[in-house]
Amino acid sequence: MPRRQRERKPTPAEDQPLDDGTRTGIESWRVIGAVSFCHWDRWLLRLALDEPQGLRSIEREFRRRATVKGSPNRDAEAMLAQVTDLQARLHRLELAPESVLDNVERASNWLLAKAHRRVWHGRAIYNTEAMLNTPRVALEARALRGNWAAFPVSPASYAAPLKAIVGSGYYDYRGVGLITMQIEMQIDRMLYVAKSDAERLAIHRAALTAVIEMMDQVDDSDADMAILFRSSERAYLELLRGPLQTPRMLRDLLELVVWEDYGLFAEGGQFVGALTEDKADLVVIELARMLSELRAAGLDYQAARVRALRKRVLASVEDRELLSPSAQSE
Repeated sequence: MPRRQRERKPTPAEDQPLDDGTRTGIESWRVIGAVSFCHWDRWLLRLALDEPQGLRSIEREFRRRATVKGSPNRDAEAMLAQVTDLQARLHRLELAPESVLDNVERASNWLLAKAHRRVWHGRAIYNTEAMLNTPRVALEARALRGNWAAFPVSPASYAAPLKAIVGSGYYDYRGVGLITMQIEMQIDRMLYVAKSDAERLAIHRAALTAVIEMMDQVDDSDADMAILFRSSERAYLELLRGPLQTPRMLRDLLELVVWEDYGLFAEGGQFVGALTEDKADLVVIELARMLSELRAAGLDYQAARVRALRKRVLASVEDRELLSPSAQSE
């Protein structure tokens, strides 16, 4: 966390620049045992020398910044991911953080000042692979598409033509109706030639992801896309009742309900809450796994949604038990 610099006057050697040009952070800095370290790592390691618990103190501060109420702080999440990745590489090499720096770097106040400025106060962040693939990014991507291998027919081939209708453009409220109509017509064409419920299930599941991915590209003030989503949602949930015996397909539904953040789902939570007791048991198990994963990633908002869904499922099971004939006869 940010700390006041020591007031001791540095010697010329301690204050001398160690770089021969501008560094964005992503450039290679050092390779040890075939494991690469970049300048973001160098700055984090130099800061860690002056922290009471080293990298753990830095991790704690970025976790605090990332979990402030309101919109997620994606810069903080990116730096937190880099710290976590750095710790994993150090663990793999069985190295202490300070041992990666040389004597000059450990003593350099110039490097400390630069690290302090870039890590704690930087705005334009150049991202490493770890920064780009934060837990939020990875888990959201999995919720949208990552469980499709479990389907009898993969939704992947149906999602591509739906997504192609919107492409990379942006549509204001005047164009959304036309785009929605084109998507609906494409869904109808795919359903017309579908030969099984497995194909129809895949088509509607593809439509759910396609609409969610399109939401940042449209002004849906008239709810055209939301209405389209809910049409596929109803059909999808009806077709899903049998295949839910597969735990991974159940996980797919739960992750999609938890991560969909546009208020599109109208019946997903209700559907999960109304599952039979044997499937409700599977839901609770999967939700517990999801909750553990989200807590470890510091994704409090999604974790709260999982808790709310679990509470709904347990309350529904309890209500059904109270209303059962055996319970009423006691």
